[in-house]
Amino acid sequence: SMDELLRRLAASLGVEPARTGEAIEPHLRFEQPWPQAITLLVLLVSGTLVIWLYRRQGTAPTWYRMMLAGLRIALVVLAVFMLSEAVLSVERTGLPYFVVMIDDSASQGVIDQYADPKLQAVVPLLTKDAGKSEATRLAIAQGWLGRDKAKLLKELQKNHKIKFYLVSTTTRPFAEIDAADQVDSTLKKISEIEPKGEQSRLGQGVRDVLGELRGVPPTAILLLTDGRTTDGETLGRAAELAARKGVPIFPLALGDPEPTKDLELSDLQVDEVVFVDDNVPFQAKLTSRGFAGKEVKISLKQKDPGSNAFREIDSIRVPAPADDQPRKVEINHRPKDTGDITYVLEVEPRPRELRPDNNRIERTIQVRKEKLKVLVFDGAPRYEYRYLKNFLEREETVDLSVVLQSADPEYSEQDRAALPTFPSAKEGKDGLFAFDAIVIGDIDPNFLSSTQLQNLRDFVSEKGGGVLFVAGEDFNPLAFKGTALESLLPIQLSEARDPNAVGNGVAAFRPRLTAEGRSSPIFRFGDDEATSARIWENLPESHWMLEAPRKQPAAFVLAEHPTLKGVDGNLPIILYQFVGAGKTMFNAIDDTWHWRMRVGDRYFGRYWLQSLRFLARSKLAGQKQVELSTDRKRYERGQAILVRARFTNPGLAPGSGEISAQVERKGQAPRKITLKASPGSRNIFEGVLPPTRDGDYEIRLLPPPVLDKGLPTTSFRIDPPAGELEQIPLNEPELVQTAKTSGGAYLTPVSTADDVLKALPKPQKVPLDTDPPIPLWNTWPILGLFLVLATAEWVLRKRKQMV
Repeated sequence: SMDELLRRLAASLGVEPARTGEAIEPHLRFEQPWPQAITLLVLLVSGTLVIWLYRRQGTAPTWYRMMLAGLRIALVVLAVFMLSEAVLSVERTGLPYFVVMIDDSASQGVIDQYADPKLQAVVPLLTKDAGKSEATRLAIAQGWLGRDKAKLLKELQKNHKIKFYLVSTTTRPFAEIDAADQVDSTLKKISEIEPKGEQSRLGQGVRDVLGELRGVPPTAILLLTDGRTTDGETLGRAAELAARKGVPIFPLALGDPEPTKDLELSDLQVDEVVFVDDNVPFQAKLTSRGFAGKEVKISLKQKDPGSNAFREIDSIRVPAPADDQPRKVEINHRPKDTGDITYVLEVEPRPRELRPDNNRIERTIQVRKEKLKVLVFDGAPRYEYRYLKNFLEREETVDLSVVLQSADPEYSEQDRAALPTFPSAKEGKDGLFAFDAIVIGDIDPNFLSSTQLQNLRDFVSEKGGGVLFVAGEDFNPLAFKGTALESLLPIQLSEARDPNAVGNGVAAFRPRLTAEGRSSPIFRFGDDEATSARIWENLPESHWMLEAPRKQPAAFVLAEHPTLKGVDGNLPIILYQFVGAGKTMFNAIDDTWHWRMRVGDRYFGRYWLQSLRFLARSKLAGQKQVELSTDRKRYERGQAILVRARFTNPGLAPGSGEISAQVERKGQAPRKITLKASPGSRNIFEGVLPPTRDGDYEIRLLPPPVLDKGLPTTSFRIDPPAGELEQIPLNEPELVQTAKTSGGAYLTPVSTADDVLKALPKPQKVPLDTDPPIPLWNTWPILGLFLVLATAEWVLRKRKQMV
């Protein structure tokens, strides 16, 4: 062909060959061109005249004369060629760009649950091709680009330079493929992209790319995105600009167009150390999106020893709350096994949930089975003492000892649980510190030495033991005034009195549980808080109480008189306080044995056993002095973080009313946060950490002077900003319209490389530059050709005597 002939001519004239990604296009050009009509007229007239003359001249054969005419015409054409000053012009062209834009905003980290069977089939394959364990939108995009051994990129590279951009908060050039051997390395680089962008500026991103390549518009733009623009110009507006520039956009749709649906459990509250047959409440927050009012199942599961399998041990069904309005959920469990047991609280996943991984919270709890070593100390064998002694003697988890002040000396020899006297020593097998909890009834403190009274105080404050005082009409607690026992009482004795002693009498009443009492494990008589409250309200009434108008400032009231009031509100009936390392409790009534009516020990026994375990927990379990937590483990960017520190013993809490914690994030300098005492509580300190950057954080409590054990830590994660994750469904209408407006095609992960290649417009070569023209008209080969033609004609004419 003429093109091939001109290329060979250019090569013979020393023209530099095309470089990688370029092509050369040689063609003839005339520096002194004649008008086309004149050129045709001259050639036509000259040819006609030459043929006419040779037909009339000589006697040579016709073919011979026509050959001579052809030589003469060639000389005329060559003369015109030379007079027009013909040159060889070589133009160089390059490959056009093909742009691939990858959305790396935070929403590309979403794992969708697809309803389309085709997507359900292809998504796992693409995720595997990308080398990812989770089918995030970005992982699907990465796998799609590498599909079929990167067929799409390899085919595009043959006729294009492929330029990659990342688009989220800003638009950044990322990579470029100019040669086939760059495909694999670019794919590896693409596989390392993380979805961290705080905003999606898709429309601005397309405009930025078109602006950067305005001199050489790309053949097309392949945009891998969910179509959600959270800031700036929309894709639709940018598509109009692309259409005016003749650049079609091919969006690859990533994500699910259905509205977001999600269930989440967070902020699990449960004791880290419990005892066999304890009532252990598992409390958490349930948050819902898209399931408001629908019934969901929440299960408590226990890990089987020696395996990773979990078996369900209890469950509840509750209506899901309105969107982003957490509700408290609770499941109670009485463990039977001992050791470190792993539990899972889980809300049953629903179809097409956004994040099934946040449906469960796992926690390991230490379950212990020590026998409680309990001492019951009373003045006389009153009903409360008798029924309590009988119950605790039958209880397998209690090792009971009793001391009765009014008993004969021989009593201790007749009753195996009886001790002859109240322990005088602290340590040793028979010492006071060997016990875990002590019940002090209506005893006369005058029969105790000052050492024994001080030992009782040390038992609580130093050893962490628990003491429960049961009021009596003779001595407890009014006779304790001025003794070491007074400081252990959670009530103040200055205004306390026995109503019967002053002739007022006590009308029958049923104590009313406070909010603290309703949530306390002591009063869990049923499977949950509501059932327990109903049982409490139907227990037999009490007929006597000690009036104590003032409680100690740090005491917690669990039950109060329904009508009678004191200085601090309704008169306290059951209350407790922390004293040093331990706890003390006071019962202003002495007739809980009435609760046995028609039900035996069912509620009476639960109350006493749960009270004793509650009091002994600090000594037996060795609980942390302070626990540090946040209200959630994961936050969205822009949310405030509530940090809470709880001293298990309020006596160790700093009196200043505040403590400090250090917040650390990798790559950032540590920050300090102040936690202040929560209103109405001495042992809980709270502080709010302002919204900060996304990432993983660790909080470490800074040491208050009284803390003598390891400093607690906790961790949490901040996910990208709420604006990026609030609108995460695939914006299918926007992507479809973008493709239509710009002249492209709407693609899904099911689309193949062939689908894309068929839809692409034919690539147009990009002009680069033109080499200096090479003159042909005055070259020796042209002059030699002219002389050869002229000489040949003259020789041939002479041979036939036509000269």
